[in-house]
Amino acid sequence: MAATHADEGSDPIRAARAKLRVERRRVVDEREAFRAFRGRVSSIPNESGRVDPTDPSAGGGFAGAGGPAGVRGAIGGATGGADGAAPPGSRLVAVRDAYRATVMSVPHYEAEYDDTYERSVAEEFGPELAYVLTRTDCFHEEYKRSLLCAVETAVQEREAFLDAVESEIESVERAGSRLEPIRTEIGAIEAEIGGEGDDSAAAGFGALDACRTRIGALRDDCDRIAARRQRVLADHERRLALGDEVDLPGYCYQDLDVTYPVLAAVGAVGDQLEMLRERIERAMARAR
Repeated sequence: MAATHADEGSDPIRAARAKLRVERRRVVDEREAFRAFRGRVSSIPNESGRVDPTDPSAGGGFAGAGGPAGVRGAIGGATGGADGAAPPGSRLVAVRDAYRATVMSVPHYEAEYDDTYERSVAEEFGPELAYVLTRTDCFHEEYKRSLLCAVETAVQEREAFLDAVESEIESVERAGSRLEPIRTEIGAIEAEIGGEGDDSAAAGFGALDACRTRIGALRDDCDRIAARRQRVLADHERRLALGDEVDLPGYCYQDLDVTYPVLAAVGAVGDQLEMLRERIERAMARAR
């Protein structure tokens, strides 16, 4: 995991804002793509015919991504077309074309996923439904019903993630707006106490002591910003299930130098305050 403190002079909050803008755009694009796919699937007539009892979906519905191992092995491992070639004339071809024209056509698809149709529907809808879409002959009514249900789940998942991203944007913006006056106050204190090579040149003992008190209050402000940020992170973790080893910041900021940019920024300001406090106390000792 990346370090949680940014190098001096870097701006992790600005970098976080940029990443979140990209992530929000991508989530919206995916949500709208799934909505468009849902509309197209709704307009595709289902095909009549007997459901093959050997189909993994026969009789018991779809188990989703936790389906039987044999089904999982069929996805991506079976012969007959790496991209899920449906029989000519089957309405499953229309389903596949609709998926390619919507979900697989979002601007970031190649950069983010670059999956085949078969692999993509397995990831999104689970191996059993992917088997139906890519390894069977007819678009039966129960298949269509299950597909529409799975697409609705995909839309809802994007909406939940979008809510979390919006909350993260708000949290990052709030932290940045609260850190900025602290940085300004640090600059004012530095100007008041004088240059580092001549700590006592511009301020007497009383003024230095007052500056030290201000430093303490600013550190308390930083602690409150960090505490609020930790609560937001905990809320993200409760609301989202991104995997056992990744949280929302870990996902959104994986390309940044820091995993937790707000805490990195708070830590950097805290380091500045600590160094400034030490300078003040050295100056106070000389001014006694």
